Amino acid sequence: MKDIKIYFVAGFLALSSVLSAQENPDMDFKKAQELAKEQRFSESIALIQPLHLRFPDNADYTVYLASLYFWSGDYDAATELLKKLRAENGSSKEAFDLLLRVRMGNKEYHTAIQMAKEGKQKFPETVDFYILQEAVALEKTGKYSEALTLLDDLSKTSPYFKDAEYLQTKLDKKKKNNIVLGHFFTDYDNSPQAYHITHLEYSRRYERFTLAGRINYGQSYTDEIQGEADAYMKLNREGYFYLNAGISGGKIFPQYKLGGEYFHEFKKITASLGARYLAFNENNKTLLLTGHAGWNIDTWKLEYRHYLSENNSEWLSSGIVNIRKNFEATESYAQLELQYGTLPYFFLNNESLLRLSAYRIGISSKLRIQRNFFIHPVIMYEREEFVPDEFRNRITAQLSLSKRF
Repeated sequence: MKDIKIYFVAGFLALSSVLSAQENPDMDFKKAQELAKEQRFSESIALIQPLHLRFPDNADYTVYLASLYFWSGDYDAATELLKKLRAENGSSKEAFDLLLRVRMGNKEYHTAIQMAKEGKQKFPETVDFYILQEAVALEKTGKYSEALTLLDDLSKTSPYFKDAEYLQTKLDKKKKNNIVLGHFFTDYDNSPQAYHITHLEYSRRYERFTLAGRINYGQSYTDEIQGEADAYMKLNREGYFYLNAGISGGKIFPQYKLGGEYFHEFKKITASLGARYLAFNENNKTLLLTGHAGWNIDTWKLEYRHYLSENNSEWLSSGIVNIRKNFEATESYAQLELQYGTLPYFFLNNESLLRLSAYRIGISSKLRIQRNFFIHPVIMYEREEFVPDEFRNRITAQLSLSKRF
């Protein structure tokens, strides 16, 4: 008896929906649209289905029902409706565009590419829309250069330019090669000779790791070349290892340097733990233990890094606070750096690591000057205590130009 009542109620509701569709189709259509705005798709579908059955020739009802299927993730049902509508009315741009979106949502990228090409010929008044859709589908299939070539055809006045610019940046980031040329300068009060370092670096990104090689040419009271190699090894989506090794003659740079650090990313937190080893000569070797904790807040990042340095059985401490503002659209940032401790901005000869204390404030940034060209300016001021109660001023500046390809 209970089951009979349930079937009776269900039948009554279905009959009521059909009768309502017959009597007030416009009212039900409006109600369905309101429900869809609240993402109550199943309830909206329950209202539109009777309208579609009652008025099968009404393209508005058919397209909207297909849209509801698309929004709710039922791509097969949406495709069936739209293919039938296209067969009956091949000139319907609304149905064509929705079917293209359905193909994209269902990851049918090769079909979507063909549809986008067809759309450019069939509906030239909105060619920019089809260019963007084709480029997105090409990116999904790994055809990055073809996608970038397509996006170059969109003008800055196009309503799809911002979306295209975002996709361009995403594609540019996938480029595997990067080359950097830079110059470093540091000098302090009454110094006999400033330090100049010119560096040239090349890196290549692979699927799970990145390798980099760097040549540093240093000039001061003498000159010297240092060779360095870096490796970034991705372990999973959240973590990677950074490894570094370098060798030189030991006049300006450390004779040998080794380093390693593990980085891990959480939802809004980043953290790392690692060490550096610097061997200047047999009597001067330095071990650095380091780690950081960072907090991402929207487009800002607050980071604290700490160093413990051991030199000839003596341990010294340094703390650095970085406050960074990111500009994701242009792949740029500006960063304020504050430090208290003994470590200098750049590891040169052993003498620079033997300060009693130092305060540092500086600004570093990365600026995109063209799509694949960047400049990296740095300026630092340090107040360092080199003997007890004796202080001097140090200025450090660096400028690098990089290109990816």
